[in-house]
Amino acid sequence: MVERLAARLRTTPMRLLVGGWVLAAVLLIAGLVLVLTGSAPAVGFVLFIVGVVLTMGVTVNLLRLRAGEHARKPST
Repeated sequence: MVERLAARLRTTPMRLLVGGWVLAAVLLIAGLVLVLTGSAPAVGFVLFIVGVVLTMGVTVNLLRLRAGEHARKPST
């Protein structure tokens, strides 16, 4: 799935995953700031949860991508 999306966006899967991690970090920090300052705790909580889910999704896809790379290596 990551490979197809990366091909559509004309980038590498690793760059796409790093971009996902950056987006997740921004969501986590923004959510944490909103919750801790008390300005919008409900919105901050939602942003934080979305950041956590995005982080987990990126991590799973990175592990799947790396496992696929190791499976394709020829054994000599």
